Amino acid sequence: MNFTSNKINPAVWGTYIVLLMLPELLMLNTKTWWDAPVAIVFNILFYGVFAWLLCGLASLTGRRTERALHVALQAVMAAYSLSNVFMLVMFNRHWDAYSWQFLCETNGRESSEFVSSYVLSLPTLVILAVYVALFVAEVRVGRRVKGWRLFPKRRLWAVAAGFTGVVMVGQTVFFGPDVQANYDRVAKYRSPIKRNAMWNIWQSALTYAGFRDEFARCARSLQTYKEKVWCSEREADFVMIVGESFNRHMSNLYDGKYDTNPRLKALSKQGSLFLFNDVVASDNGTTQNFKQFLSPVAVGDGRSWCDAPLFPFLLRRCGYNVVFYSNQYAGMEMDKEFNASMGFFNAPGIGPYLFDHHNTCTYKYDMQLVDAYRANRHDIEAPKRNFIIFHLYGQHTAYGERHPADFAKFSVRSVKSKLRLSDEQRGVVADYLNATLYNDYVVDSIIRMFSDRNAVVLYFSDHGEEVYDFRLQQGRTDLMTDVPRALHSQLDIPFMIYVSPRYAATHPQQVERIKRSIDRPFMTDNLPQVIFDLLGVRTSYYRPANSVINDEYRPQKQRMLQVGREYN
Repeated sequence: MNFTSNKINPAVWGTYIVLLMLPELLMLNTKTWWDAPVAIVFNILFYGVFAWLLCGLASLTGRRTERALHVALQAVMAAYSLSNVFMLVMFNRHWDAYSWQFLCETNGRESSEFVSSYVLSLPTLVILAVYVALFVAEVRVGRRVKGWRLFPKRRLWAVAAGFTGVVMVGQTVFFGPDVQANYDRVAKYRSPIKRNAMWNIWQSALTYAGFRDEFARCARSLQTYKEKVWCSEREADFVMIVGESFNRHMSNLYDGKYDTNPRLKALSKQGSLFLFNDVVASDNGTTQNFKQFLSPVAVGDGRSWCDAPLFPFLLRRCGYNVVFYSNQYAGMEMDKEFNASMGFFNAPGIGPYLFDHHNTCTYKYDMQLVDAYRANRHDIEAPKRNFIIFHLYGQHTAYGERHPADFAKFSVRSVKSKLRLSDEQRGVVADYLNATLYNDYVVDSIIRMFSDRNAVVLYFSDHGEEVYDFRLQQGRTDLMTDVPRALHSQLDIPFMIYVSPRYAATHPQQVERIKRSIDRPFMTDNLPQVIFDLLGVRTSYYRPANSVINDEYRPQKQRMLQVGREYN
């Protein structure tokens, strides 16, 4: 067979290019006028050569085999392209390490809610129709056009095609096994490959593989820790409630216009609940935030979260009874190596070091988790010095699934917005408000469960959530590329400390320190420092200047997020 005389169908070749270019067009960087044209030209050439190679190799087989190969290859590319376009349209997010991590973390409950909320929606059907139309056009045009020779006869065209092929194939040198070396190489040679989605996916895959290395380092930091930890608090319990997807701008505890938190608002007016006014999360993902706020290493410390012992381990060294009750991941979900907030706990050498007790099943609603804890608390708690972590489902999408029917106070008519929201979108906002109202009831119930004890209760959310609050966008997006205002919706979180009457009576100085600190800017990557401060934990990892309640506290001029972007 003479390979140079083989022919390819231009409709098939063009379909490959269109499939791969559709996500690229939605990911265009428009910071400078030349970014978009450079990216478009480069990616068309890159995918053109890639498609030419696929078509050329397929042409070496028989007609039936060639057709079957194209069907299989285009099915794979369509799955990639369609899913990427779907995420970009619905969430302003594309395939990367964190998207893959979120997929691995998702449990069956979340999957069914996701399908009903997003996959079976009008935008998704429109996207699907576009792809169906593309394949219909490919079939019809492919039957009418003449095949192209793999190698042009005219010398000028042959030289141009050969030069383009060599340059594009040469871009494979940037697909090395070391993520940082690839970035450095691209920067050195100023290659446009950094504007290519496939290269970014490759880099993300390498980053995701690095998570496993982090797990091993975290285990090593626990197993090799020899320091003697000392704690001055000898009696008080500490309850830490971690919420989910709580945008503080949607709550009347802060600047929200809806009465979503009547119970916590009442506690605040009584003077036993202190609201911090300027606290942000360091990322908009549950897993990334859990890693960071459980570690005494902050984002800007020059070390990774996994290079220090996580604070529950240090508290156990102090003699605290540490309990973890999660309504997102327990039982069979705990067996996953990668799942939201709990994946790294299950890596060998980590989990057994962190908790004395944790739950084994989850519940439809958060209050059911609290009731299960209350029913078993006598078997779980020590007489004193308990550190109890509740991890709630909070306002996690789908919001309508986060509250019982009797908490459906807000309706479509309740939603007031400057945006032109459809009734469906107003319904989403109403569901979110009702989930926030139910969350208020759950958090208040936990507080009351410990109000007659010598106890401190800290509540904050792992991250925020965007719910049509300034644009037609719902969910969480790529923080590195999104507009600054999106950071406020997705990172501004509620942060509050409740002190019981007994605690206030025995710790007046601590209460005064809390009062003085509520207007200081803070980020939850330094959460362990606040806990160390309140409990009097003395370890080499304690930094008074990083504890927001300490008089030595020094706010960061710029709060650096985990993605490398400044918050302010």
